Amino acid sequence: MDIHVNKAYQYILNNLTSSIKLLNSKITVPLYKYDACYTPPVRSTRYFFVQISFSCTILRLEFPRYFNLITQNADQTRFPIRILAEKTRVGTSTLRAWERRYGLLHPERTPKGHRLYSEADAKLVLKVLDLLNDGHSLPAIAQMLINNNNSKHPAEISSTQTDGAVQSSEMGSIWEQFIESTLEATHSFNIERIDAVYNEASSLYPIEMVTDRLILPTLTILGEAWIKQPEQGIGEEHFYTSWLKNRLGARFHHAYSQARGARILCACVPGCYHEIGLMLFSLSALSRGYRVLYFGADLPLNQLPYISQRSAAKALVLSVHNQLKTEVSNELSSMIPKLPSAVFIGGHTASIDTGDIESAGGILLGNNISVAIRVFESHIPAYPATSK
Repeated sequence: MDIHVNKAYQYILNNLTSSIKLLNSKITVPLYKYDACYTPPVRSTRYFFVQISFSCTILRLEFPRYFNLITQNADQTRFPIRILAEKTRVGTSTLRAWERRYGLLHPERTPKGHRLYSEADAKLVLKVLDLLNDGHSLPAIAQMLINNNNSKHPAEISSTQTDGAVQSSEMGSIWEQFIESTLEATHSFNIERIDAVYNEASSLYPIEMVTDRLILPTLTILGEAWIKQPEQGIGEEHFYTSWLKNRLGARFHHAYSQARGARILCACVPGCYHEIGLMLFSLSALSRGYRVLYFGADLPLNQLPYISQRSAAKALVLSVHNQLKTEVSNELSSMIPKLPSAVFIGGHTASIDTGDIESAGGILLGNNISVAIRVFESHIPAYPATSK
């Protein structure tokens, strides 16, 4: 059999051994058992097709346009920026900013200019995240990479390559400037300036870091001003909270269209009207690929069975802000074992009868959003594990 193949053809010959459906037919056949003649692929904008003929039957196989970049060597696999974002949980806009402003990434390009990344790029992004969490700034990390690449004996990049105290101070100063600028804009009721600061922070840093180091500290400061200076603090807190809800809502819409993971339901329990914490948790979940169905404040518990069944949600995340009323706690405890989805409770443990909730099978997440999302992910992964 005379077969001339490129990388995509070779991949087909060596790996396509599962049963496939014939064109316009319900019959499935294991391809590897048959001699097949391949005709050159027909390319289109999004796909290319390989036509296979055997036993007087013609098959037309459809592959994504990036398929021809896959080879048998995993180290040579290339994938688009969306896949890199899923692997690292860093948004596509942030990855582009790291490339454009700091040269942290150097992706290959398709003939049409689309970025393509490798597993080495994914490992590099994860290392950058570790260094950010250790207190290094992005300019310092970029310089560390340059020094490491120029070294005659390149080594694994580590936090010990620079003065940790200096870097921690520099990183802290960056976030202090973000907070100060946000507070000044809030005092002036300047939505455009608040937007600009948030856009700058969220374009350079992962959403969870923006939440921990900008949004939550700003809310804390405004909450303290509410108590100490109610004549102005109440209005400022309402103004910033309203802006935050609108901004998070816009990000929900954008992030949900890209999410492909497990579907989860997020809502506040009856009598709970403070939903900022739940919104921030939901945004972190969306950034990890979960498809979040957001129901907001004060959701009656009697709606949960219907919603969870109809939506086929993998989990329910309920937020508790104030002390949970006894009747609500009892109703929730009796309902948890009957629900088809796992139930997670977030909020201060002092507000919850933890014994009854845990005995009923509920899982407590606490009130730290970064910790909560990791605990949740350990129970309900966004994507099912694939066996190799």
